[in-house]
Amino acid sequence: MAKRTSETLCRLLAAWVHGVALEAADISDFEALFQTADRHLLSAAVCAALEQTGLMGDCPPEIAKRFREAKARSIRKTILMDAERGKILEAMDEKGIWYAPLKVAVNTVYPQYGTRRFADNDILFDAERWRAVRDIMETRGYKAESVGKGANDVYYKPPYNFEMHRKLFLADGRRDFLSVCADYYEDVKTRLIKDEDDRCGYHFSDEDLYIYFLAHAYKHYGDSGTGLRTLLDLYLYRRAKPDLDAAYIAEEVQKLGLEDFEAASRTLTEKIFGPASPPALTEKERDMLRWVASSGAYGTTAHHIEAELRRLQNGDGPVTARTKMKYLLRRLFPEWSWYSVNAPFVYRHRWTVPFYWAYRLGRGVFVKGRRNLREAGMVCARRER
Repeated sequence: MAKRTSETLCRLLAAWVHGVALEAADISDFEALFQTADRHLLSAAVCAALEQTGLMGDCPPEIAKRFREAKARSIRKTILMDAERGKILEAMDEKGIWYAPLKVAVNTVYPQYGTRRFADNDILFDAERWRAVRDIMETRGYKAESVGKGANDVYYKPPYNFEMHRKLFLADGRRDFLSVCADYYEDVKTRLIKDEDDRCGYHFSDEDLYIYFLAHAYKHYGDSGTGLRTLLDLYLYRRAKPDLDAAYIAEEVQKLGLEDFEAASRTLTEKIFGPASPPALTEKERDMLRWVASSGAYGTTAHHIEAELRRLQNGDGPVTARTKMKYLLRRLFPEWSWYSVNAPFVYRHRWTVPFYWAYRLGRGVFVKGRRNLREAGMVCARRER
C-alpha cells in the first residue's frame, strides 16, 4: 500500500507540473495520500495538484479540508518567512555582513507560490561576524538554539526557524564525501556572485546552486535518507533552468564524487515526474525510489542505522555481530572528529574527555534512555544478511 501510495503521489505531482489529466480511479486511498504527502512535506503541493487536476471533488470532505488547511498554512508561512528574511537581511546590510540565501530559488520553481513547504530558512554568511549576527537575531526576539556547533547556528522564534551557515559542510572522518565537500566549499565566497545592488547580498550561479543542492541532497540521502520533496526540488529546478551548463556541472560533480548520484537522480526524477506515466523503472531506480519514499522528509533512524552499519562493514557482505558491536561502541565513544562538531570544548581540551564520557553516559541513560534502548534494539534485531 505504501509503495502504491508513493507512486500515486508522484503521478499526481507530475500531472500538476505538466498540466495533464489524471483519473480519479488512480487514487484509491485519499487518507493514505494525505499521510504520505504530509510526511514528505508535500501536502500543500498535492493539494494544489488535486485542485488543478479536478480531483479534489473526489476527495472525502474531511480529508479535502486537511489538504486545503495544509496549503493555506504553507502559503501563509512562506509569506511570513519571506518578509522576516527581508528584515534580517536588511539588518545584516546595515552592519556590513555579507550573506547568501540558499533556498529562496527553490520556492520560485514550484508551479504555485507557497506550495514548497519550508521548515526553516538557510542563509550563508560571513563566519567571522557570527557575534554580530547573534546580536541581530536576539534583538529580533530569537532564541539561540545552537551557536558555535556544527556548520550552522540555529535561531528560533515561532513560527520562524533560521539556520545561519558559517560553513556549508564540515569534514567528518566517518564519511569521505563530507570531507571532500568541506574542502570544495572551504573558500565558498570565491564561488559566489555579488548581487546587482549596493547591499551585501551574494548568490550562486544557477549551475553552482544546482551543484550545492545535489551535494546537500546526497549528504542526507547517504545517511538517514531524504524524501520525495528533495527529488521534486531537483526536477523542478532543472526544468526551470533549461540552459544549465551541462559540461561545467559534469566537471564539478566529478570533483565531489557525485557523478553517479547526479545521473541517477536526474534519470529517476525525469521518469517519475515527467509527462509519461506510468514510468518504466530499472531495478536500481526502484531501489532508489523505495529508499527515498520510505525516508520521509528528514530521514529515519532505521535508515541511519542501515547506512552506518554498511559503512562500518566496509563491503556488501552480511552485517555481522562484530559490526553491530562496533556501531554500539562508537555511539558510546565517538570518533575524535565527532567532538570537533558536537563538543568543541572537549575537542580543544582533550583532558576533559573522561568527564564528558561520564556525562554522556548519564545523559544517555536518564535523559535519552528510552530512545537509546530503542536504537540499540533496532541494531541488534537487524538480520545478518
